[in-house]
Amino acid sequence: MKFSIAAIAGLASAVAAASLPARFSLVADGNKPVLTDGQYAYIGGNVTAQLQKLILSSGPTGGLSYTAKDAVPTAFQTLYIIEDSVSPIQLTIPHSGATPKGANTTAFGVNEQGQLTQGGKAWFAIDGYGDVAEKQVYWYGAHNSEYEAAGLKVVAV
Repeated sequence: MKFSIAAIAGLASAVAAASLPARFSLVADGNKPVLTDGQYAYIGGNVTAQLQKLILSSGPTGGLSYTAKDAVPTAFQTLYIIEDSVSPIQLTIPHSGATPKGANTTAFGVNEQGQLTQGGKAWFAIDGYGDVAEKQVYWYGAHNSEYEAAGLKVVAV
């Protein structure tokens, strides 16, 4: 079987497109930045003393870490989801890797549309009801009609 240079280059770019950048932020539908209070992620609202832009660093196993602005480097936190549930995506406590039962801290990636995935699934959502400016981001691992899909686009920083 012969491969042309163009085919190999195309394959290499497809693999590169599926890799998370070393550092990135997330932008939701409507170009709204994803923010954090140090525990949960939110779409909408403004950067304040309580909310900072969620800037993540990717690891070789698909793990994602976050270090708050002005925090010491060892105060990093790990992003996790609770599999098979509809629950907020969360960050571990600084200096701790402790997670609850059913948590998954690995297998984060990016799909061909540039959206954040976990286990190949872009199952992120927000509470679809109410006029609250800040909508909390959830992992949508089980069915619940209260939630609305939220595409989280990966943007290198």
